[in-house]
Amino acid sequence: MRMAANRRLTSFLFGFASLALVSACGLPGNFGAMVEGNARFRHGAYEAAAAAYLNVHDPSWRAAVDYDLANTWAMLGEDKAAESLYAVAAKGGGPSLRRDAWYNLGLLRLEGGRWEESWAAFREALRLDPRDAEARRGLEIAWRAWKKQASAAPTRPAPAAGASFGGVSEDIRLLRRLETGSWRPGSSSAPASGARDW
Repeated sequence: MRMAANRRLTSFLFGFASLALVSACGLPGNFGAMVEGNARFRHGAYEAAAAAYLNVHDPSWRAAVDYDLANTWAMLGEDKAAESLYAVAAKGGGPSLRRDAWYNLGLLRLEGGRWEESWAAFREALRLDPRDAEARRGLEIAWRAWKKQASAAPTRPAPAAGASFGGVSEDIRLLRRLETGSWRPGSSSAPASGARDW
């Protein structure tokens, strides 16, 4: 889910340069470090990307660096480090960077099964951009999962976040299918395992 749903991977310089451009031009200073970090991130060299981002020392770039480092930590599975940096980036930077930080924070919390916190983060992303369809979808998924968990009997354990039937992954798949209009009434596929025909 992380790569497919996280559409905002790096900040404003993401598509600017490839790794070849960075090594050929040798751009100096903060700008060069950001371009190098983004190029390395795009090529999947996340540790090298983090090292490049840490070489940016200009305080005016702090929000973008925090955001890019958060994305890098998230890709490396360091969710706690990513979450704290998303929260910092969500308070600084321009409106679009704050919106993207809230969105990614919502995704990270959604993946961790923290439905209420995920819902709150997606709500903040929507407050910054009410037309953000992906944040609206995330908000709905978090809301539905949160309400399912709240209505579950206290003795019954909550379903796993990545459950294949009835979990968040199934909700995302169904929402995407309905939003794209590819689902047609009467179309059928093999029934999901565990489903019963009453």
